[in-house]
Amino acid sequence: MNDILVRDEELQILINSLDEIRISYPLYEGEILIAHPEGAGFSLELPASRETFKNWVAGYEPIAAELPSYADLQECMFSSGIVHYTNQGAFESMLASYKQLKKAVFFGLDTNLFYHGFASNNPQIEHTAYLIVDTVRDEVAYAINRKYPAKMIREMMELAPGCREYITELDNKRMKRSRKAAYLALKEYRTIRDRAMEIPAPGPHTHLSEENDRNIVRALRKFEEERYALPVLLTADIYMADLCMTEGLEHFYFDRPYRLETTTCTAPAFRRLLFNLAAVFGFLDCSGTTIFGEYGGKGNDLDELKVRFQDGEAYHEFMRELRICRQLTALGITR
Repeated sequence: MNDILVRDEELQILINSLDEIRISYPLYEGEILIAHPEGAGFSLELPASRETFKNWVAGYEPIAAELPSYADLQECMFSSGIVHYTNQGAFESMLASYKQLKKAVFFGLDTNLFYHGFASNNPQIEHTAYLIVDTVRDEVAYAINRKYPAKMIREMMELAPGCREYITELDNKRMKRSRKAAYLALKEYRTIRDRAMEIPAPGPHTHLSEENDRNIVRALRKFEEERYALPVLLTADIYMADLCMTEGLEHFYFDRPYRLETTTCTAPAFRRLLFNLAAVFGFLDCSGTTIFGEYGGKGNDLDELKVRFQDGEAYHEFMRELRICRQLTALGITR
């Protein structure tokens, strides 16, 4: 057994070494995703349905909230730019119509869209056109630092004694909600914060999502009243959309597909997906190699993972390629 710490982009070395990539979660019986190289990208099979995930989780009821769900898989695929909203076309049409307006149009991002990597996956919108209500930033920050207590780690080991080597890596590390906040939402926030406009909320951040939603809507309404501009709230939360209608705020509701279908993606998008799955799930099996998003000794680097090889030959081949890539990078040469 050999471990090595790698960065996001270095996962490509592992991907390139595999003819077929089978992704599974050690506590589950069955595969979550199968990737086949196709042209310059990949075709993706998704053998695990929503019902399959429910059956897997049912066997671990006391810790079910900490295990990967179908919604988590969907969120990772959104963030990677592989899955799209069912009404994305309607949104593109709306964008075109806004360009005809004389007043400036700004887009307020609801918290859920940071988890979906919305800004990164919609480069047609300039980052300067985004509004971030400080309530949204605070909601992400509030979710980041929840760590596993020792009692829960023991409970997880009791329910899955055959997976102790994986679970022990989570001791005093981020819980699932915090992993999603850190690796998906916070990373997306950092991508746009320097150019987006942050605006104050009329009230303090609370632990009640309904009150936070009202603060976000009211902040955008105030922005509209004080400027010759049109703020549009973008959300994937139907309740937030209803609130916007009640308050008379321009908005667009993104509808997510209920079922994930077999699809294709680019090589960079698949690498992002593999990273996101490892980070959100905590750990996963990738064709016999384990990738840890959280692990003992991990610092604050959100781009770092740990890869564990059971096969010594595969490890040495990976290390040879990794050393070459790092040497080329140090010289400023792109391989």
